[in-house]
Amino acid sequence: MGRPNKSEEKRAQILDAFERVILRDGYAKASQRRIAEEAEVNQPMIHHYFSGSEELLEAMLNRVVERYQNALQAFLLNSVAVDLSDVIAFICSKEFHKISMQNEVFFCLIGQGGHNDLTFSKISLVYKEFITAITSFLTQANIKNPEQAAYVIMCLVIGHDWAKKLGFGENRNQLMENTMKNLLES
Repeated sequence: MGRPNKSEEKRAQILDAFERVILRDGYAKASQRRIAEEAEVNQPMIHHYFSGSEELLEAMLNRVVERYQNALQAFLLNSVAVDLSDVIAFICSKEFHKISMQNEVFFCLIGQGGHNDLTFSKISLVYKEFITAITSFLTQANIKNPEQAAYVIMCLVIGHDWAKKLGFGENRNQLMENTMKNLLES
């Protein structure tokens, strides 16, 4: 895999800064001025790489989806035969938890609320992409009712991430894995 070109590096630098500003100051205060200061670029540079705030948000949410999809694809490629236990174990794993931590900005966006309809629909698309990917893996594993199982898994993962954010502990993955298996196998 080759080195990213300068344009990709600059876009990533700006997106990294955008995420840090959202996490620190909130989405409502993520002005292009603050993002430029955080990225250590001038404000017109942001306009050069992103046509406006909506494109910046869309690029950041695409990055969230891509992180989850890449993790799920890597899991599938490294698995000989996928069954429900494997899917649940992976989604409850430390490896998958690292992806959720990288995507903390997404959970921050959700928690802030008060978004306009366009922003809300873009955030909702991340959920739809996530549930579609999980459904696909469950279908390949020949799980009964893959759509319902995927929804339960998605809700538990998201709820689990919120519980950690609220201070219920980092080490609850095994409890979540056991609970999910019991619910889905009964």
